[in-house]
Amino acid sequence: MDKELEVYIELPGNSAQNTGSEPYLGSMIEPQAVLSNRHGCIFGTEELQEILAGREAQLQQKMDEAMDMESFLIELVDTLEAILSARRTGNDGGEPAAYFSQITEQLDTLGWHRVTHMDQDLSKVKIELCDASGRKHQLTVSFPPGYPTVPLIMEPLDIPKSDSDHDQGLADRGYLSTTTSSSSGFQLKSVIQEAEKQLERYREFWDVMQDFDDKTWVIDPEKPTRADRMRRCALGNHCSLQVVVDPLAPRSMPETRLYGPTAIIEPMRTKLHQNAGLWDRRKLPRENLETLLELTNGFPSPASVTKDEMNIECGICYSFRYEGQVPDQLCSHVKCQQPFHRVCLYETITTTAPKT
Repeated sequence: MDKELEVYIELPGNSAQNTGSEPYLGSMIEPQAVLSNRHGCIFGTEELQEILAGREAQLQQKMDEAMDMESFLIELVDTLEAILSARRTGNDGGEPAAYFSQITEQLDTLGWHRVTHMDQDLSKVKIELCDASGRKHQLTVSFPPGYPTVPLIMEPLDIPKSDSDHDQGLADRGYLSTTTSSSSGFQLKSVIQEAEKQLERYREFWDVMQDFDDKTWVIDPEKPTRADRMRRCALGNHCSLQVVVDPLAPRSMPETRLYGPTAIIEPMRTKLHQNAGLWDRRKLPRENLETLLELTNGFPSPASVTKDEMNIECGICYSFRYEGQVPDQLCSHVKCQQPFHRVCLYETITTTAPKT
């Protein structure tokens, strides 16, 4: 950032101090408070206030979320660099000033408090969205050269892929339409509204998946994303149940697959088949599966059992996850029935086999 600006900081218990060690372009006659919270107060000239105009709410939120004044100052410098870079680019033969004024106007209308990241040249922003259940989602928007004549570029939302996506088109896979007129589709607010409709469409799906995450011991995936439709839930005794949920009909009976010793999982398969008529769409799938499998105490969860009690670690490496894989091979001996990673078995066999 070539431009020098005067900034004073007043920390709790201290008087205001000038933060710069370099010469200043002017003198601060009447410093005005720009931002303040428990970390302290930041004072600046009218010039600084003019540069930050319209972004006070966003910066105040960043300041409140910061661990200390030092970490917030990094955010402040980044913001100043982005603003000044955009102004400089707009005046030096790059994108016309209308490009930047359009973007800032769009963000002013949306609310800067919803912006979680912004490139220095304003060409890309990340916006926080919330669904009706309070879950936070990130939407990335790019403003290409020529905007607003050229439409916005959207990165797809992190939403699940439906089995019938080939019939539903791009919109159902997180791509948002930006091909309407410049008075609607090219406006950021309109695109945000369309994104929020997409989030509402999958809200019940995420409610269902969150219930599995909260009320069962999910052993795979390790860190599920909003797009993941599968959960593999531990049942104990080396057994687990894998479910794949339909995102467009999340309360219908999911695809299921049982893992574990045959002697244990065969009766479970029978129960799933015989009790299928008890499925009640008014209940959550996790509750229905507990009914079908006759799990009187419900699914095991980290709150009810320990990892040792689950018996889910590999019998060779003594860990559950190895190179991103979970144990999927089971010893067939009735007195063992220990799970193993496929790669662990392969390495053990190849290293212990007699050489010829």
